[in-house]
Amino acid sequence: VCTGTDMKLLRPSSPESHYETLRHLYQGCQVVQGNLELTYLPADADTAFLKDIKEVQGYVLIAENQVSGLELQSLRIIRGTQLFQDRFALAVVGNAGPAGAPGLRQLGMRHLTEILKGGVLIERNPELCFQETILWSDIFHRHNEFRAEIQVETTRTRSCECPGGSPGRGLRVPAPLAPPAHPSPCAGPDCQALCAEGHCWGEGKQDCQT
Repeated sequence: VCTGTDMKLLRPSSPESHYETLRHLYQGCQVVQGNLELTYLPADADTAFLKDIKEVQGYVLIAENQVSGLELQSLRIIRGTQLFQDRFALAVVGNAGPAGAPGLRQLGMRHLTEILKGGVLIERNPELCFQETILWSDIFHRHNEFRAEIQVETTRTRSCECPGGSPGRGLRVPAPLAPPAHPSPCAGPDCQALCAEGHCWGEGKQDCQT
């Protein structure tokens, strides 16, 4: 068990020691008693210190990071005893590096199956893929009064599927006959082809929402 933080979007007073502070807090921790706030992590940050976290009692805030992925694959439940902006149990905001830095590319929370209280806010993550394929309604507890609070923005600067793939949800769209004038880099596998229901947290078969 570890305590968590309540800093919101406040910039760390010492950016140099910020990573070490987070690592010290969460290394080997399975249950975060307060909020899990992951902010201002540089592009080269090793986030393996998060891999044991299974439960967060407050909210999860992922904001202003340049790192491309976070090792939150063990996270199963967000209780929402505290909420970000009084509404959100999960907030993923502004994870874009400066020009040339990747920013967050996938959520990777493949074991997240329950949000007891609070909604979801995902915005200003230009490299993030697949967030619109997640069935958030399946994750919200049936008594979660914030079930309708789903603000998931999908404006992005890269393509999430290879040519001939399909959008995250809905009907398959045939690939255009002519190649696009400015082909964007192919982000990897097509979520809908990999996952039976077409809902995924990331680019691998193990990232399907179950």
